[in-house]
Amino acid sequence: MKWLYAALFGLGWTLQVQAGIEVSRVRSWPSPERTRYVLDLSAAPHYQLSPDSSPGQVLVDLPDVPVPGTLALHAAGLVKTIAFDPAGQGSRLRLDLSAAATPVVFLLPPAPQHPGYRLVVDLVSHDQDQDAPAPALANPPLPPSPPSVSTAPVEHNDKPPVAAHWRPVVVAIDAGHGGQDTGAIGPGAIYEKTVTLAIARSLREQMQGVTGLQPVLTRDGDYFIPLVERREIARRHYHADIFISIHADASPSRDARGASVFALSLKGANTATSRFARALAERENQADQMGGIKVPSHDGVLANVLADMVVEGSLEHSLHLGGEIIDELKDFSPLHAHHVEQAGFAVLKEPGMVSLLVENGFITNRKEEHQLSDAAYQAKLAHAILRGVERYCQQYPLPGSYFAWQRQSALKARTAEAD
Repeated sequence: MKWLYAALFGLGWTLQVQAGIEVSRVRSWPSPERTRYVLDLSAAPHYQLSPDSSPGQVLVDLPDVPVPGTLALHAAGLVKTIAFDPAGQGSRLRLDLSAAATPVVFLLPPAPQHPGYRLVVDLVSHDQDQDAPAPALANPPLPPSPPSVSTAPVEHNDKPPVAAHWRPVVVAIDAGHGGQDTGAIGPGAIYEKTVTLAIARSLREQMQGVTGLQPVLTRDGDYFIPLVERREIARRHYHADIFISIHADASPSRDARGASVFALSLKGANTATSRFARALAERENQADQMGGIKVPSHDGVLANVLADMVVEGSLEHSLHLGGEIIDELKDFSPLHAHHVEQAGFAVLKEPGMVSLLVENGFITNRKEEHQLSDAAYQAKLAHAILRGVERYCQQYPLPGSYFAWQRQSALKARTAEAD
């Protein structure tokens, strides 16, 4: 009988090998910086980036993954064609590229939102930094505190000086989540990532009509960007002065509602002004894990140094800006918090920028989900944020900016009237 059990065991093992690991689907997310492909698998495969790869072609060997039968494969981003080619008992994933890129391949284990294994192929563009704009002043100083004398704002139709004499305040608008990271999902199946992008685009469009402000988006499509890259795009790519991350909140209670504004905590990731702020920061900081990015379990010494740098300068101004935005939001939206909350948001830990995270309401509240998905209401939220930014820039004008020239002109005019 032993030989029979051995034979049956061997046959079962052979059938398992022949069956191989199944690829249930292949997903892609193109962005200006990278193109990501994700293979959803029935088990953990063996894999390696083939040494036969070249600058124009990326090959991933999958010795225990047979060539899928009927599977939708779509070229996206940097990829011209994608195919599975036979390779022994397994297969080889072939990606033909339209431009040179650096491939990064790694495996993600099952997670609550993704029960199966996922093989991620990231193609990082070699040209991602070539189109970076060059503002007149890179790494500008923080705005000074306002003088004791009050100044009336100058109308937008006043003729500004020659462009060489001032520069716009660069405002980076960060649409939260994106791609495989959907963010919160409302009872009507509305994705947070969709709402945040719509509000961000509306804010950019409205801000483009305001003299002295230059809006830029960290993402302008449905693709994933890691948290660190979001703030690096804003600061290093665009040299942003202000960073505003747009979100829509979630709660186990469907009755929770109202907008909130958040800044970085005074003492880094382990402190917060409330349990609500701490819980929100912990949830938002998981975005990288949702997107398939490996992150360390703690921020370490570097994060504490960065937090201290922010506290010394831009944090104070972040609180001022947050207060202005809250004053605008309260005119038409219920507030979940009537002051600027603080916690250890990873996306805000970039020194030198005035940084905020704005939760525009609870997408898990059926009424607010309906409002957040309405284009007119999205525009109203965007306008409130814009007005808050304008008022902040008028009160704390950045040296060398249009708003500094605006204040100087107003002071000169009053002085001339007094004489």
